[in-house]
Amino acid sequence: MAPKILDEHSLQAREQEIIDAAIALIARLGVANVTMDKVVAEVSYSKGTVYKHFTGKEDLLLAIGNQAITIMSDLFFRAYRYPGCARERMLLINFSYLIYAILHPALFQSAICAKSPNVYEKSTEKRVQEQEQLEMKLMGIFFGLIEEAIADKSFTLPPHMDMQQICFSNWSLGYGVISLLADELESCSGRMGLVVERELFNQHNLLLDGMQWAPLSFEKDYKASLKKALEEVFGEELARIKALGRELNF
Repeated sequence: MAPKILDEHSLQAREQEIIDAAIALIARLGVANVTMDKVVAEVSYSKGTVYKHFTGKEDLLLAIGNQAITIMSDLFFRAYRYPGCARERMLLINFSYLIYAILHPALFQSAICAKSPNVYEKSTEKRVQEQEQLEMKLMGIFFGLIEEAIADKSFTLPPHMDMQQICFSNWSLGYGVISLLADELESCSGRMGLVVERELFNQHNLLLDGMQWAPLSFEKDYKASLKKALEEVFGEELARIKALGRELNF
């Protein structure tokens, strides 16, 4: 009997099923404890079939990383299209990153692992190229906001920094706050005395005020504008977060 030949749609659906199983394992066990054998045990396909899609754990991690960037890009782009000033939308992007971390904790957890040189070295060229294209798209959103702010004179690039460095400053701030306060993602208890969304809001304002990105935090009620923007742009996501017993409190 001839082997069944799957069309492209069926192949992609099968690959997505394997990725979803791996993400569920990461959520339960952590990235370090996930192996290809454990992934195979979670799906209804043979080991050989799974390896037809992924050359190994590293290739699978990069595929998960690419899915994470795709989800982030959608959230970031929706924030970018909001009709506010550039600084408001940069703040909204930072909070869309927090929304992503709350709704997709396993993806957030695996992000750094997917960026390691070892992962790139052991992944397929196709997967690496896909990530490069996705990251360029993501970076383009930030570049677009910075260019708008420069054009309307609400922001001037510091003489010692370029746009890529501004993007990195913003991303490292968001990633750092969320990572360090990761225990607060599932609640807004503030049991450490720090609530992740409040500190994300505060640190964002400190960074952009330090760069003299106008309007400065004392010149505009960013809390009110952020609340309005979140409800308009991410109402569905906020409802999902509320269903988890969590509400944003900044």
